[in-house]
Amino acid sequence: MSTAATRAGVWGLVALAALLYGISASRVALLEPDEGRYAEIGREMVESGDWLTPRLNYVKYLEKPPLVYWATAVSFLTFGSSELSARLPVVLSALATLALTGWLARRLYGGAVALLAVALLALSPLFGVLAVVLTLDMPLTAFMTAAMCAAWRALAPPETDAAARDASARRWVRVTYAATALAILVKGPVAAVLLGAIVFVFALARGGGRGLLLWLDWRGFAVAAAIALPWFVLVGLRNPEFFHFFVVDQHLTRYTSTREHGEPPWFFLPVLPLALAPWGLALLFDPGALRPAWDPRTWAPGTRFCALWAVVIVAFFSLSASKLLTYVLPAMPPLAILCARAVLWSAERGRVAGLVRVGWLLLVGGLVLGFCAAVLPQFNPHFRIQLLAPFLAAGAVPMAATGWLTGRCAARGRASAALLALGAGWALLFAVVLAGRSAANEYRPLALAARAAMTPDDRLALYHKYVQGMPYYTGRRVVFVGRGSELKFGSQQGDHAQWFWRDDADLVREWAAPGRLFVLLNRSDLDSLRPQLDPAPIEIATKDKKVLVKNRP
Repeated sequence: MSTAATRAGVWGLVALAALLYGISASRVALLEPDEGRYAEIGREMVESGDWLTPRLNYVKYLEKPPLVYWATAVSFLTFGSSELSARLPVVLSALATLALTGWLARRLYGGAVALLAVALLALSPLFGVLAVVLTLDMPLTAFMTAAMCAAWRALAPPETDAAARDASARRWVRVTYAATALAILVKGPVAAVLLGAIVFVFALARGGGRGLLLWLDWRGFAVAAAIALPWFVLVGLRNPEFFHFFVVDQHLTRYTSTREHGEPPWFFLPVLPLALAPWGLALLFDPGALRPAWDPRTWAPGTRFCALWAVVIVAFFSLSASKLLTYVLPAMPPLAILCARAVLWSAERGRVAGLVRVGWLLLVGGLVLGFCAAVLPQFNPHFRIQLLAPFLAAGAVPMAATGWLTGRCAARGRASAALLALGAGWALLFAVVLAGRSAANEYRPLALAARAAMTPDDRLALYHKYVQGMPYYTGRRVVFVGRGSELKFGSQQGDHAQWFWRDDADLVREWAAPGRLFVLLNRSDLDSLRPQLDPAPIEIATKDKKVLVKNRP
């Protein structure tokens, strides 16, 4: 496949991904908890004009660096406040990652692998879903992927002339430093640790001590320092508590010990094939297909580079006390390239057993999905089941049809047709999955109801659960009732007692005080509190298990 055709194909796939992601990002309310949090921080930056110290519900929020907050705030200033504006930096990061993955895959393995790698990555469950969710993981992945692409360009320059090769390598080293600095501004020093480890090991193995000398570039250090250091210095000067909280509490302590997200060291290993589904499952279901390629001594340098890239990231977070599936998102681009290479290599050798088994799995899964869509709502009245049932039914047909067609083509030895059927059918199924995100936790209707009913003098309280979307959609500060929330650190920086009520007694007292008070709480909590609330609560709106009440007309 020619370079021009590959580029056109890659950009065509990126454009299709942009359409799919853009529609999903614009039609679903901000989900709990992450999206409401990060959108609100950006909104408060625009409102306050303070772009140095991030704030959430108007108290300091110093858990992460500000680059995504800045990007979100700029999006709000440019396009106005909306779900698409909030998610735009993430969507653009995902598209950039796809383009970079295609670029690197073409350089390593050619056009066919590049096209499959981009399609595989764009439609993989982990990457594809996080491409439309406002979190820090996708921007981090984009900058880390850019850094690794630049590092490969520096480590394997195509120029034949020695002087031109050295000059080109130095330029790409500096690009690597710059991209690493931007990754640090997204999520902290973990980006430098991971990227540094990958480059160090690969450069040492490839060129020994002389290979490492290339990276001791003072201009690269200067570029990285100029990008990353100013914010850390300035925010530390303005907020003396920053360094201990950010470095010790949020990074060292969270890595070595945790009270939440504690998982075993092998947590990521069984979920990676699912994160690369369905192509990763095809490889998993036919392990013998790759047996001739298991010896690392036979691997090409590009294969070793991608394998090291993925292994370092997965191993680092496997050793962490705190684990979330999203942590390994930066490993998805190299895994997608390796997976695409392995799938095509197996198909070229006539190995289709994995595709046949994936076809059967999808066929059976589609039938089970349709059965669940028909039966579950009849036996389980839970509101989440009622919301999910239509999406289960919509996904059952493309899943079963994709499985049947993929398995049929593969069983007849038509590997290319099977891969095409699998990709096209999976794209339809994935579109249903993205639409189904609307069944997840989001409380936009309650926030909009509160915003319409409240006057500037009214107060809004959240009872024992900090609902992230309420400040964003109401555009106002809220009171939190309870002792535990992620705002604990910020609430202790200055006097915020009037916005943080410790127990039910404070709520009951303020409920009876003059003025109107709106409260968002669970229905079960309202039933328990009702005897203590005078005047009697007036219900404004309900959604799922939440109810919005006020104390006076």
